[in-house]
Amino acid sequence: MCEVGAGPLVATASCLQFFESDDPTRRFGPDELEPILAMDVPTVARPAPVQPGENAVTDAVGRLEELIAAVPDPIGADDVPNEAVRHDIDRAREIARHRRDALAGAMDGFHRMRRSIHARRYAGEAAVAFEAVTDDRSLNDVETEREAVTARLEQRRSGITHRGTDLQRTLLLGAHRESELATAGRWLGNRPRHGTNGALVVGELGGAVEQARAAMAFSDELERRHEARLTDARSFESQFETALERSLDAIDAADVPDRSTDLIESVDADISGTIAERVLHEGAIALSRASEQTVNKAADGETAAALRTACAFERDRRAFERIRKQVEDGAHRTLETVDDVRDVRESAVEIAADVPFSPDEPSLGGDLLADGYNRLEQLDGQIRDLLHRDWETSLEHEYALYVVIGAQLEAIPDGISAFDGRLEE
Repeated sequence: MCEVGAGPLVATASCLQFFESDDPTRRFGPDELEPILAMDVPTVARPAPVQPGENAVTDAVGRLEELIAAVPDPIGADDVPNEAVRHDIDRAREIARHRRDALAGAMDGFHRMRRSIHARRYAGEAAVAFEAVTDDRSLNDVETEREAVTARLEQRRSGITHRGTDLQRTLLLGAHRESELATAGRWLGNRPRHGTNGALVVGELGGAVEQARAAMAFSDELERRHEARLTDARSFESQFETALERSLDAIDAADVPDRSTDLIESVDADISGTIAERVLHEGAIALSRASEQTVNKAADGETAAALRTACAFERDRRAFERIRKQVEDGAHRTLETVDDVRDVRESAVEIAADVPFSPDEPSLGGDLLADGYNRLEQLDGQIRDLLHRDWETSLEHEYALYVVIGAQLEAIPDGISAFDGRLEE
C-alpha cells in the first residue's frame, strides 16, 4: 500500500491517480475568501480519558520553562560564535517559546501536559546544543543518555496493559499512551539531520531524549490517575486483541484504493476534469491512510492505537461511499465562486452539530467528533492564512477537504456501530 501522508490534512498526491484538465482553473484573490468562514465553528478538544494531577502538569510546564531559560536571550556572537549554529539554536528556542505560549489556550491539564511534550523537544534541542557549544555536554554524554532512555521507553511500551471499568475510556487511554511513547521512540531512532557530529547534532539528540522523558512522564501520570479511580477493574486485553484481528481482516477484505486505482472508473459518471475527481482523490487518501495506519500500528504492538484508527477506517470507508454516491448523483462538478466552498463548509458544520455524540465524552464517538471539529479548524486556519497572502488560489484542495470532512462526520454513527460489534465478547 502506498504512503499517503503524515498528518490529517497532508497527503502525497502521487499515491493515487489524479486528474488533469485542459480547462483553465478559476482562481480567487485573498479579498474574496472571507465569506467562506462566515459560520462559526466551536473550539473543541479531543476528550481526555483521564486528567493528570495538577502537580504533574506544573512540573511538565516548569521543566519547559527551565529549558527555555537555559539559553541566553538574546543569544549573541559571544555566546555562540558560529552564526549558523547560533541561528539554529535560536530557531529551536523560539519554536519552544511559541509552543509554550500556546499552552495557555489548552482546554485542560491533559492537553497542556500533552502539548508540552513536543515543546520540550525543541526546548531541549536548544538547551543541549548551547551546552555543547560551551563544552558542558558532549556527543558521548547524549548518546549514553539516549541508550538509557530508549531502554526505559521500550519497557514502558511493552508494559502497557488495558485494565478498567469502561471499555472505550480504557481504549482511548491506551491509544494516547501508546501513540506518545511510539512518537518519542521514533524521534530517538531518527538520524540527526545535521550530520554525525557538532553542537547541533548533540542538540538534536538531547531534544529527542527530552521528548522521550516527557512522554514517559505523561504516560506514567495517566496510568497512575487511571488506576487511582478504579474500583472494580477488569482486563480488556483479550477483547482488544480479538477486535484488532477482526479489524485487520475487515481491512484485508475491503476494496481500499491504492496506487493502481483509477478513481474515474470507480464511479458510474463522467467526471473527467471536474472538481469531483479531486473530491474522490481526497476521500480515497483518507481511507487509504486509515487502513495503512491501522496495519502499521498493529505491527508495532500498539493495540489500542490501532483499534482507534480501525474505528476511523470504518468511518472513512463509509464516508468514501457517500462521496462516491454524491458524485454519481451529479454533485461536485464545478467550483465557480467562493459560495461553493462556503456551502460545503457550512454543510460540514451543520452535520457535526447533529452527530449524536458529545466531544466531551471519553468515547470513540466523542473522539471522532472532536477530530472532525479539529480538522475543520485546521482547514479554516489554511483559509485564514490565504487571506493574508498576496496571491490567488484555486480553492480546489480546500473545497475537496470540506466535502470529505463532512462525509466523515456524517459516517461516524454507522462507523461506530460497525466497530462496536467487534468489541463484543
